[in-house]
Amino acid sequence: MSTKIWAVFRKELTDTLRDGRSVFAIFIFPFILYPAMLFFTGYIQTKNAESAKELQVRVGVVGQESLPFVVDSLAAIQGVTPVPLTAVPSDIEGAGVNAVLVIPANLPAALASGDSTRVELLYKDAENKSSAAERRVRPFLDRLNIMLTLQWAQAQGAHAAQAPAFQVGSRDVSSKSEVGRYVAALIIPYILIFMISAGAMHTAVDATTGEKERSTLETLLATSATRAELVLGKCFAVLAASLTGAVTGITGLWLTFAVIVKAFPSMQEHALQLEISPDKLALIFLTLVPAAVFLSATLVAIGCFARSMREGQTYATYVYMASVFLGLGSFGQQTPPMKNFFIPILNTALLQREILTGTVQAVHAAAAIGVTSAAALFMLVISVRLFSNEGVLFRT
Repeated sequence: MSTKIWAVFRKELTDTLRDGRSVFAIFIFPFILYPAMLFFTGYIQTKNAESAKELQVRVGVVGQESLPFVVDSLAAIQGVTPVPLTAVPSDIEGAGVNAVLVIPANLPAALASGDSTRVELLYKDAENKSSAAERRVRPFLDRLNIMLTLQWAQAQGAHAAQAPAFQVGSRDVSSKSEVGRYVAALIIPYILIFMISAGAMHTAVDATTGEKERSTLETLLATSATRAELVLGKCFAVLAASLTGAVTGITGLWLTFAVIVKAFPSMQEHALQLEISPDKLALIFLTLVPAAVFLSATLVAIGCFARSMREGQTYATYVYMASVFLGLGSFGQQTPPMKNFFIPILNTALLQREILTGTVQAVHAAAAIGVTSAAALFMLVISVRLFSNEGVLFRT
């Protein structure tokens, strides 16, 4: 880095640290956002659980003649009111119930002969009270299934007075660290994209359109530094703010789940062991640099084109939103197609997920780093050209 580029870099970095909005977005916001999100989510879950306990639901019963004890059994469940029906209604809500238990009329005969039959609960998962009714009735349905199985076995001549003691099921044996690795691979790439975008936006706009509005750009252009040196100095300052935002973002995330949560017993179920080995951390940082350069250069180019702070912030917001959506595109793609690694920002998030899960493919890494580096270089050239064109720089 030449002396002139370094001087511009220091100037822009000093201006950034004097800007309260940038300081808040980079150094303070991450340490407020994640704890606030965690406690707000916990509060909502607690309130929903309390509301669910107080919720009263009505369950229609069709075919109670086949199993007369069903109505009394449902009535014994807290918050459940059974409603005898003569037929399955076409509209559950219109029938005044939240769910309908359908018992076939031929159930006793089917049990005796061993024929196939089905007892089912009709409900709507999209409806709050209907889904609550299903959750209330589910344990009873499990017991009813065992009971009907026992009756069927007795009808076939089995000498069984009660259900067998054996169980068939599943149990999650994932450790806290394994769950932490899974969550880290899912959300950390997105958080990094989110934070480098947020960290770069304010600094880039202030370093370009801000200079225009403060009428300090002309003084800067009168110095002996070339346009390329001025742009590179500004881009390096934006890059520093961007990468600092990523570091504080991950630190805030770790602090929330590994430290703050453990201080509150009621939040222990949300605790995670976010452990990343130093080699993976270094690789993630290296893959993040081309994406951060690309975003920084793009935002500087936009700032050169914009005529005012308001216009520059509007354009920068579009870039920010596009980056966030591309970062979101990495969710749920366990085996993303090769073409996704040719899309800047998205390819970085996908590659970082492979690094965290230990499934890096050389062709994916080459495509992601190569394409993003080329895009970053292209945007740097565009930034220099726009900054060198006074018809664009000082357009009104």
